[in-house]
Amino acid sequence: MKRQASRRAGRNDSPHYFCQICGAEVGRDDKACPGCGRLFTSVLCPVCGYSAEPSRFISGCPVCGYSGPVNAAGLNTPPLDTGSAVVNTVAAPLPLWTWVVAALALGAAILGLVSIL
Repeated sequence: MKRQASRRAGRNDSPHYFCQICGAEVGRDDKACPGCGRLFTSVLCPVCGYSAEPSRFISGCPVCGYSGPVNAAGLNTPPLDTGSAVVNTVAAPLPLWTWVVAALALGAAILGLVSIL
């Protein structure tokens, strides 16, 4: 899972991070979202789609320079979904047939080992 990087203007010069799934603000070194519990593997720039570890985003995105737009209250607002490079990186669960095939293969391997002994 990835978190999106952005920055609040005025108060602090460091980027702020938001969960890509629920939109909750998360800490730079958080391993999971406090809002929805999703685990993070990297940070995703919502503008150019660049993905890397949080230390690469200390001053915003190292590729495009994105650090977040500012709204009238001076707070960072996540970009609107325009269908650009930002994609949902949540992996779909495996279909049932893959689990059945894996279980059958495991069963065959166990039977093969038992028959050798």
